[in-house]
Amino acid sequence: MEYPEYRNDVDLARAIHKKYGKSFYFGTFLLTKKHHDATCILYAFFRYPDEYVDTVYVKESQTAREKLNIWKNEWKAIYGGEKSTLEGESEQILRATKYVFDAYDIPFELSTHFLEAMSMDTWKREYATYEDLKKYMYGSAGVVGIIMTYIFCNDDVRFKGSEEYREKVLDRAEALGEAFQMTNFLRDIGDDIASRGRIYIPQEDMNMYNVSRQDLIDRKMTKNIRELLAFEIKRTHALYILADEGIQLLPPTAGKAVYIARVLYSQILRVLESEAFDIFRKRAHLTFIQKAYIALPIVLRT
Repeated sequence: MEYPEYRNDVDLARAIHKKYGKSFYFGTFLLTKKHHDATCILYAFFRYPDEYVDTVYVKESQTAREKLNIWKNEWKAIYGGEKSTLEGESEQILRATKYVFDAYDIPFELSTHFLEAMSMDTWKREYATYEDLKKYMYGSAGVVGIIMTYIFCNDDVRFKGSEEYREKVLDRAEALGEAFQMTNFLRDIGDDIASRGRIYIPQEDMNMYNVSRQDLIDRKMTKNIRELLAFEIKRTHALYILADEGIQLLPPTAGKAVYIARVLYSQILRVLESEAFDIFRKRAHLTFIQKAYIALPIVLRT
Protein backbone atom coordinates (compact mmCIF):
# COMPACT_ATOMS: atom_id res chain seq x y z
CA MET A 1 0.00 0.00 0.00
CA GLU A 2 1.97 2.95 -1.29
CA TYR A 3 0.61 5.91 0.64
CA PRO A 4 3.04 7.74 2.99
CA GLU A 5 0.31 9.13 5.25
CA TYR A 6 -0.49 5.57 6.41
CA ARG A 7 3.07 4.36 6.85
CA ASN A 8 3.01 4.57 10.64
CA ASP A 9 -0.37 2.84 10.70
CA VAL A 10 0.99 -0.03 8.62
CA ASP A 11 4.04 -0.38 10.84
CA LEU A 12 1.81 -0.56 13.91
CA ALA A 13 -0.44 -3.16 12.28
CA ARG A 14 2.55 -5.25 11.23
CA ALA A 15 3.88 -5.31 14.79
CA ILE A 16 0.48 -6.48 16.08
CA HIS A 17 0.22 -9.18 13.42
CA LYS A 18 3.76 -10.42 14.04
CA LYS A 19 3.20 -10.62 17.80
CA TYR A 20 -0.17 -12.35 17.89
CA GLY A 21 -0.67 -14.12 14.54
CA LYS A 22 2.54 -16.10 14.25
CA SER A 23 1.34 -18.89 11.95
CA PHE A 24 -0.52 -16.47 9.68
CA TYR A 25 2.31 -13.96 9.68
CA PHE A 26 4.81 -16.66 8.73
CA GLY A 27 3.15 -17.10 5.34
CA THR A 28 2.57 -13.44 4.55
CA PHE A 29 6.19 -12.74 3.59
CA LEU A 30 5.36 -14.22 0.17
CA LEU A 31 2.65 -11.63 -0.49
CA THR A 32 3.15 -8.56 -2.61
CA LYS A 33 3.85 -5.46 -0.54
CA LYS A 34 0.37 -4.00 -0.97
CA HIS A 35 -1.28 -7.30 -0.04
CA HIS A 36 1.02 -7.74 2.93
CA ASP A 37 0.24 -4.26 4.24
CA ALA A 38 -3.50 -4.74 3.81
CA THR A 39 -3.35 -8.14 5.53
CA CYS A 40 -1.54 -6.69 8.54
CA ILE A 41 -4.01 -3.84 8.85
CA LEU A 42 -7.01 -6.14 8.74
CA TYR A 43 -5.43 -8.55 11.21
CA ALA A 44 -5.04 -5.65 13.65
CA PHE A 45 -8.65 -4.57 13.04
CA PHE A 46 -9.85 -8.08 13.91
CA ARG A 47 -7.44 -8.43 16.81
CA TYR A 48 -8.71 -5.51 18.91
CA PRO A 49 -12.32 -6.79 19.33
CA ASP A 50 -11.03 -10.33 19.80
CA GLU A 51 -8.81 -9.09 22.61
CA TYR A 52 -11.75 -7.32 24.24
CA VAL A 53 -13.97 -10.41 24.34
CA ASP A 54 -11.16 -12.74 25.44
CA THR A 55 -8.47 -11.10 27.57
CA VAL A 56 -10.44 -8.11 28.88
CA TYR A 57 -13.57 -10.23 29.37
CA VAL A 58 -11.76 -12.52 31.82
CA LYS A 59 -11.22 -9.57 34.19
CA GLU A 60 -14.41 -7.58 33.66
CA SER A 61 -17.23 -8.57 31.32
CA GLN A 62 -18.92 -5.16 31.41
CA THR A 63 -15.69 -3.39 30.47
CA ALA A 64 -15.27 -5.79 27.55
CA ARG A 65 -18.77 -4.97 26.28
CA GLU A 66 -18.15 -1.26 26.60
CA LYS A 67 -14.84 -1.44 24.73
CA LEU A 68 -16.42 -3.53 21.98
CA ASN A 69 -19.33 -1.09 21.60
CA ILE A 70 -16.93 1.84 21.37
CA TRP A 71 -14.94 0.01 18.68
CA LYS A 72 -18.12 -0.75 16.71
CA ASN A 73 -19.40 2.82 16.92
CA GLU A 74 -16.06 4.41 16.06
CA TRP A 75 -15.58 2.05 13.11
CA LYS A 76 -19.02 2.95 11.78
CA ALA A 77 -18.23 6.65 12.18
CA ILE A 78 -14.85 6.46 10.45
CA TYR A 79 -16.22 4.32 7.65
CA GLY A 80 -18.94 6.92 7.12
CA GLY A 81 -16.39 9.71 6.83
CA GLU A 82 -16.87 11.17 10.30
CA LYS A 83 -14.07 12.12 12.65
CA SER A 84 -13.20 9.58 15.32
CA THR A 85 -13.26 10.44 19.01
CA LEU A 86 -10.51 7.89 19.58
CA GLU A 87 -6.84 8.75 19.69
CA GLY A 88 -3.61 6.81 19.35
CA GLU A 89 -3.29 3.25 18.09
CA SER A 90 -7.02 2.44 17.92
CA GLU A 91 -7.71 5.44 15.70
CA GLN A 92 -4.73 4.55 13.51
CA ILE A 93 -5.96 1.01 12.88
CA LEU A 94 -9.54 2.08 12.16
CA ARG A 95 -8.38 4.81 9.80
CA ALA A 96 -6.15 2.42 7.87
CA THR A 97 -8.92 -0.21 7.76
CA LYS A 98 -11.25 2.31 6.15
CA TYR A 99 -8.65 2.83 3.44
CA VAL A 100 -8.35 -0.93 2.85
CA PHE A 101 -12.12 -1.43 2.62
CA ASP A 102 -12.36 1.40 0.08
CA ALA A 103 -9.33 0.33 -1.94
CA TYR A 104 -10.52 -3.26 -2.36
CA ASP A 105 -14.29 -2.72 -2.59
CA ILE A 106 -14.95 -4.79 0.53
CA PRO A 107 -18.63 -4.77 1.55
CA PHE A 108 -19.11 -2.98 4.87
CA GLU A 109 -21.63 -5.57 6.11
CA LEU A 110 -18.86 -8.16 6.32
CA SER A 111 -17.27 -6.16 9.13
CA THR A 112 -20.61 -5.89 10.94
CA HIS A 113 -21.05 -9.68 10.78
CA PHE A 114 -17.65 -10.06 12.42
CA LEU A 115 -18.42 -7.57 15.18
CA GLU A 116 -21.82 -9.19 15.82
CA ALA A 117 -20.03 -12.51 16.36
CA MET A 118 -17.64 -10.84 18.81
CA SER A 119 -20.66 -9.49 20.68
CA MET A 120 -22.00 -13.03 21.01
CA ASP A 121 -18.88 -13.95 22.97
CA THR A 122 -19.91 -11.56 25.73
CA TRP A 123 -23.05 -13.53 26.54
CA LYS A 124 -23.22 -16.90 24.75
CA ARG A 125 -21.51 -19.84 26.48
CA GLU A 126 -22.34 -22.90 24.38
CA TYR A 127 -23.87 -24.07 21.10
CA ALA A 128 -26.52 -26.76 20.82
CA THR A 129 -25.68 -27.99 17.32
CA TYR A 130 -22.94 -27.71 14.76
CA GLU A 131 -25.24 -25.60 12.62
CA ASP A 132 -25.55 -23.15 15.51
CA LEU A 133 -21.77 -23.05 15.83
CA LYS A 134 -21.39 -22.51 12.08
CA LYS A 135 -23.52 -19.36 12.31
CA TYR A 136 -21.11 -18.00 14.91
CA MET A 137 -18.05 -19.09 12.92
CA TYR A 138 -19.34 -17.38 9.80
CA GLY A 139 -19.06 -14.04 11.58
CA SER A 140 -15.95 -14.77 13.63
CA ALA A 141 -13.87 -16.46 10.92
CA GLY A 142 -15.73 -17.12 7.66
CA VAL A 143 -16.07 -13.43 6.80
CA VAL A 144 -12.37 -12.97 7.54
CA GLY A 145 -11.57 -15.44 4.76
CA ILE A 146 -14.06 -13.71 2.47
CA ILE A 147 -12.57 -10.27 3.17
CA MET A 148 -9.05 -11.52 2.45
CA THR A 149 -10.29 -12.95 -0.85
CA TYR A 150 -11.54 -9.51 -1.88
CA ILE A 151 -7.98 -8.27 -1.37
CA PHE A 152 -6.18 -11.11 -3.12
CA CYS A 153 -8.57 -11.21 -6.08
CA ASN A 154 -9.12 -7.50 -6.53
CA ASP A 155 -7.08 -7.41 -9.75
CA ASP A 156 -8.26 -10.82 -10.99
CA VAL A 157 -10.65 -10.50 -13.95
CA ARG A 158 -12.26 -13.82 -13.02
CA PHE A 159 -13.36 -12.45 -9.64
CA LYS A 160 -15.19 -9.53 -11.23
CA GLY A 161 -16.24 -11.23 -14.45
CA SER A 162 -17.32 -14.75 -13.48
CA GLU A 163 -20.09 -15.29 -10.95
CA GLU A 164 -19.27 -18.99 -10.83
CA TYR A 165 -15.61 -18.33 -9.98
CA ARG A 166 -16.48 -15.64 -7.48
CA GLU A 167 -19.02 -17.79 -5.66
CA LYS A 168 -16.71 -20.80 -5.49
CA VAL A 169 -13.62 -18.95 -4.29
CA LEU A 170 -15.60 -17.07 -1.61
CA ASP A 171 -17.33 -20.25 -0.42
CA ARG A 172 -13.98 -22.04 -0.06
CA ALA A 173 -12.49 -19.02 1.71
CA GLU A 174 -15.31 -19.25 4.24
CA ALA A 175 -14.50 -22.95 4.72
CA LEU A 176 -10.85 -22.13 5.39
CA GLY A 177 -11.80 -19.55 8.00
CA GLU A 178 -14.04 -22.14 9.62
CA ALA A 179 -11.20 -24.69 9.61
CA PHE A 180 -8.83 -22.22 11.26
CA GLN A 181 -11.46 -21.41 13.86
CA MET A 182 -12.22 -25.05 14.64
CA THR A 183 -8.50 -25.72 15.04
CA ASN A 184 -8.30 -22.94 17.63
CA PHE A 185 -11.39 -24.22 19.40
CA LEU A 186 -10.00 -27.74 19.68
CA ARG A 187 -6.61 -26.84 21.07
CA ASP A 188 -8.08 -24.23 23.47
CA ILE A 189 -10.94 -26.25 24.95
CA GLY A 190 -9.43 -26.27 28.42
CA ASP A 191 -8.59 -22.58 28.52
CA ASP A 192 -11.90 -21.47 27.00
CA ILE A 193 -13.98 -23.18 29.65
CA ALA A 194 -11.67 -22.46 32.58
CA SER A 195 -11.09 -18.76 31.83
CA ARG A 196 -14.27 -17.70 30.06
CA GLY A 197 -16.85 -20.41 30.70
CA ARG A 198 -17.27 -21.02 26.97
CA ILE A 199 -17.57 -24.32 25.11
CA TYR A 200 -17.19 -24.20 21.34
CA ILE A 201 -17.88 -27.91 20.88
CA PRO A 202 -21.53 -28.56 19.90
CA GLN A 203 -23.60 -30.04 22.70
CA GLU A 204 -25.05 -32.61 20.31
CA ASP A 205 -21.51 -33.94 19.70
CA MET A 206 -20.70 -33.99 23.40
CA ASN A 207 -23.90 -35.91 24.06
CA MET A 208 -23.06 -38.37 21.28
CA TYR A 209 -19.77 -39.23 23.03
CA ASN A 210 -21.12 -38.89 26.57
CA VAL A 211 -18.90 -35.93 27.48
CA SER A 212 -20.23 -33.36 29.97
CA ARG A 213 -19.27 -29.77 30.77
CA GLN A 214 -17.92 -31.00 34.10
CA ASP A 215 -15.65 -33.48 32.31
CA LEU A 216 -13.98 -30.56 30.53
CA ILE A 217 -13.80 -28.48 33.70
CA ASP A 218 -12.07 -31.38 35.49
CA ARG A 219 -9.38 -31.43 32.76
CA LYS A 220 -8.91 -35.18 32.91
CA MET A 221 -8.44 -36.98 29.62
CA THR A 222 -10.88 -39.82 29.15
CA LYS A 223 -11.64 -42.28 26.37
CA ASN A 224 -14.86 -40.40 25.63
CA ILE A 225 -13.08 -37.04 25.29
CA ARG A 226 -10.48 -38.57 22.97
CA GLU A 227 -13.21 -40.05 20.77
CA LEU A 228 -15.00 -36.69 20.69
CA LEU A 229 -11.80 -34.89 19.67
CA ALA A 230 -11.05 -37.48 16.99
CA PHE A 231 -14.51 -36.84 15.54
CA GLU A 232 -14.09 -33.04 15.54
CA ILE A 233 -10.57 -33.23 14.09
CA LYS A 234 -11.77 -35.45 11.24
CA ARG A 235 -14.49 -32.90 10.47
CA THR A 236 -11.95 -30.07 10.53
CA HIS A 237 -9.53 -31.91 8.23
CA ALA A 238 -12.42 -32.19 5.74
CA LEU A 239 -12.86 -28.41 5.88
CA TYR A 240 -9.17 -27.90 5.04
CA ILE A 241 -9.51 -30.24 2.06
CA LEU A 242 -12.58 -28.35 0.84
CA ALA A 243 -10.71 -25.06 1.24
CA ASP A 244 -7.85 -26.33 -0.91
CA GLU A 245 -10.10 -26.08 -3.97
CA GLY A 246 -10.38 -22.35 -3.35
CA ILE A 247 -6.70 -21.82 -2.61
CA GLN A 248 -5.86 -23.28 -6.01
CA LEU A 249 -8.10 -20.66 -7.61
CA LEU A 250 -6.30 -17.70 -6.03
CA PRO A 251 -3.67 -15.70 -7.91
CA PRO A 252 -0.37 -17.63 -7.56
CA THR A 253 1.49 -15.45 -5.05
CA ALA A 254 -1.48 -15.08 -2.73
CA GLY A 255 -2.40 -18.73 -3.17
CA LYS A 256 1.03 -19.90 -2.06
CA ALA A 257 0.98 -17.63 1.01
CA VAL A 258 -2.49 -18.80 2.02
CA TYR A 259 -1.50 -22.42 1.46
CA ILE A 260 1.45 -22.06 3.82
CA ALA A 261 -0.85 -20.68 6.52
CA ARG A 262 -3.29 -23.52 5.82
CA VAL A 263 -0.62 -26.23 6.10
CA LEU A 264 0.91 -24.75 9.25
CA TYR A 265 -2.43 -24.41 10.98
CA SER A 266 -3.67 -27.85 10.00
CA GLN A 267 -0.45 -29.29 11.43
CA ILE A 268 -1.68 -28.21 14.86
CA LEU A 269 -4.31 -30.93 14.50
CA ARG A 270 -1.55 -33.40 13.69
CA VAL A 271 0.23 -32.33 16.86
CA LEU A 272 -2.95 -33.02 18.84
CA GLU A 273 -3.24 -36.44 17.24
CA SER A 274 0.39 -37.26 17.92
CA GLU A 275 -0.06 -36.33 21.58
CA ALA A 276 -3.07 -38.63 21.99
CA PHE A 277 -5.46 -35.64 21.95
CA ASP A 278 -4.23 -34.47 25.35
CA ILE A 279 -5.49 -30.89 25.11
CA PHE A 280 -5.15 -30.29 28.85
CA ARG A 281 -1.42 -30.95 29.21
CA LYS A 282 -0.18 -28.09 27.02
CA ARG A 283 -1.32 -25.89 24.15
CA ALA A 284 -0.49 -27.50 20.80
CA HIS A 285 1.76 -25.38 18.61
CA LEU A 286 4.62 -25.50 16.11
CA THR A 287 8.11 -24.19 16.78
CA PHE A 288 9.77 -21.76 14.38
CA ILE A 289 12.02 -24.57 13.14
CA GLN A 290 9.02 -26.81 12.47
CA LYS A 291 7.29 -24.00 10.58
CA ALA A 292 10.37 -23.35 8.46
CA TYR A 293 10.79 -27.07 7.73
CA ILE A 294 7.18 -27.29 6.53
CA ALA A 295 7.09 -23.98 4.64
CA LEU A 296 10.39 -24.13 2.76
CA PRO A 297 9.38 -26.89 0.29
CA ILE A 298 6.18 -24.95 -0.48
CA VAL A 299 8.14 -21.76 -1.09
CA LEU A 300 10.55 -23.56 -3.43
CA ARG A 301 7.81 -25.40 -5.31
CA THR A 302 7.11 -24.06 -8.79
